[in-house]
Amino acid sequence: MLKTLLNLSIVLMTVPAFACPELAGNFDCTSDSGPVNSFSISKSTEKGQVIYQINGTKLVANGVSETRSKGDGFPTTYTTSCEGESLRARMQTHVSSAICPTMPLAVDSITIFTPKGKDIEMDDVTILLCPDKAPMNIRHVYNCTRK
Repeated sequence: MLKTLLNLSIVLMTVPAFACPELAGNFDCTSDSGPVNSFSISKSTEKGQVIYQINGTKLVANGVSETRSKGDGFPTTYTTSCEGESLRARMQTHVSSAICPTMPLAVDSITIFTPKGKDIEMDDVTILLCPDKAPMNIRHVYNCTRK
């Protein structure tokens, strides 16, 4: 009985790794509604957690928010999770901007990475909030081809 429970717990700890999409490589992305974008992504596991590296930023795909300090003094909060066949990465921060010159501009960006064969579709929605202006919503859907 103990051996069965131990095996079951090992299997349950590794399930999240299987639920996350296989995303790895270097990509060039194009969109009708936005700029051309390039990025690199890799996937690994550490201590039973699925880890993605996107352009050098380490994201733990466990759905738990993690706040990190940036060099500009504004903290950035990352929340990353695997949802079906997609990776959902949310980034919340503040930046100095000409759009909001009197105070920091709040940025809330959610990007969904979905494999499409050997390529990736990247659906990015960003909300920019300046207290003295209406929110700006920006959406780009990128088709990313492997380099």
